[in-house]
Amino acid sequence: MADFEGNTDKFSAAVNHYAEEQRKKIEQDLEDYRKKELEETELQVLTECYRLIQAELSQMRVTIAHENAMREMESRRQVLQRRAEITSDVFTKVKKNLIEFTQQKEYLTFLQKTASHFGEAFGRPGVVIRLKTDDTKYEPAIREALGFDCSFQEDNTIEIGGLKASHPDMGIFADETLDTLLTNQYDWFEANSGMAVV
Repeated sequence: MADFEGNTDKFSAAVNHYAEEQRKKIEQDLEDYRKKELEETELQVLTECYRLIQAELSQMRVTIAHENAMREMESRRQVLQRRAEITSDVFTKVKKNLIEFTQQKEYLTFLQKTASHFGEAFGRPGVVIRLKTDDTKYEPAIREALGFDCSFQEDNTIEIGGLKASHPDMGIFADETLDTLLTNQYDWFEANSGMAVV
């Protein structure tokens, strides 16, 4: 009977030992599974965080680029506005100076030179000279400089001074008014003033 009890104890010990090993194995499997699931969840969370951070950075870049573009456009607008103001001031002063020039004796010389050029260009009578009302007093000197007979018309579109000429039979028109000469300087001024906006 002692043998039986000894065998029973051994059997019980072996079963208990096997059960303990199985329990440890199951616990280890559970721990490994829990770690694996935790690592996968952690990886998913980190991946989602990375995506969110990248999306946020991308949105921030877009916002910053948009803000920079808006600031640049506003700066450019201000520069263009200031350039327009400067150009307007310059041409207003030049126009004032040209109007003052029309009150000086050198203005008659200018009109005579212009008439002489018209005489060379047209080369025959029948020329119609247009001038502003205040300049009608110069008609005899203009006719003499032209070199042949002509007719005169007052032209209200001439604000500053100078002459326009045409010949109905030849179909030629010439404009040597100070108004047109000044207007033609706008492009030159913009190109050479050093105020280009790039």
